[in-house]
Amino acid sequence: MKEDGTLVVGAISSHGHENGHVLVLDQLSEVGTIHVCAATELVNVEDLAGESVRVDGKYSDVDALLARDDLDAVIVCARPDHAPDILEKVVSAGLPVLYDKPAATRSADMARVAEAARRQGVSAGAMLQWRYHPMTRSLKRALAGGALGDVMTVEGKLLNGLLKYRDTSTYLFAPETAGHGILSWLGCHCLDLVLYLMEERVVEVMAMVGNLNPEKVAVEDTGFLILKFASGRMGSFQAGYHLLGSRASYDFYVGMRGTEGFAVLPFLQPQEETSGGSEVEHTLTYSLFSEARGWKTGGVRRERFAIPHAPGYGGVMAEELYRDFFAAAKKGEPAPAPIEDSVHMMEIIEAAKESSASGRAVGIPLPSSIGSAT
Repeated sequence: MKEDGTLVVGAISSHGHENGHVLVLDQLSEVGTIHVCAATELVNVEDLAGESVRVDGKYSDVDALLARDDLDAVIVCARPDHAPDILEKVVSAGLPVLYDKPAATRSADMARVAEAARRQGVSAGAMLQWRYHPMTRSLKRALAGGALGDVMTVEGKLLNGLLKYRDTSTYLFAPETAGHGILSWLGCHCLDLVLYLMEERVVEVMAMVGNLNPEKVAVEDTGFLILKFASGRMGSFQAGYHLLGSRASYDFYVGMRGTEGFAVLPFLQPQEETSGGSEVEHTLTYSLFSEARGWKTGGVRRERFAIPHAPGYGGVMAEELYRDFFAAAKKGEPAPAPIEDSVHMMEIIEAAKESSASGRAVGIPLPSSIGSAT
């Protein structure tokens, strides 16, 4: 920490969104100095630093960065096959870490990092900023107030532009470097919200995954999952590269139904006109219908949200997540999207792959202790 009380933050990249996360740090008054590190030859350290006036150090070696005695926390944007080793070094150095998803190709590797973080007593978690969308927060408050009664089912959907809009020769489409396809790369944002809103673990998965795009890749481009939660409640989740328009086309939705009401959260929707490229619609309407005591309104409540623009990956939602992460790190508390949740999400994806291959439901054992903050 600097003398003025602002934070000294390390930013490590091996390949990925590059300086998008550094741009977020630039927006935070809590951050005073940034030290960037290119963990592999795939990253140009100058590009990682960008035009940030807060970047004070540039490194090409992770160990050299972590040898500093003034770091308060580290953010990591690493290729899935690189990430676990980098994360383990960070937490073993006693430093809190906020990492870009999916951060592993296997749940066992992520679990290894989670255990190292637990032993060190440091905060570790993912940059899953959609937990900070006002729709998510509004529904969280409603659920806490009993607006839906006993929740019975949840469904999530995240669709992106067809594979023809992407370079399928990159690491994202190789199992050795990415681990999985649409489920872990983009679908994880929606699957995380399903788990976050349900506030319990999945114990059984039935799924079909496959490749439906004309462009054939070695990871799944399509996935349909049926989820059974520990309480017996059920959910469904769909992800795929399925939209005509452009790489920027999204259809991102979560719905919940309970004995006293239901909620509809359309996070991102493709525009009606897709010719020449499509952009997501940022001004969307959240709907809640409830007949629970204290929530009766004679109809559906609707709230309309517009997310203001902010530089960096994840915008203002990411800024809020980072602030909460730094506050948790200072107290040694769980991160906003704790690493245990990342482990479980990877377990679900692995179970889905196994279910699809075997044609049967696959169980996920409950752990003896759960560190999730959901």
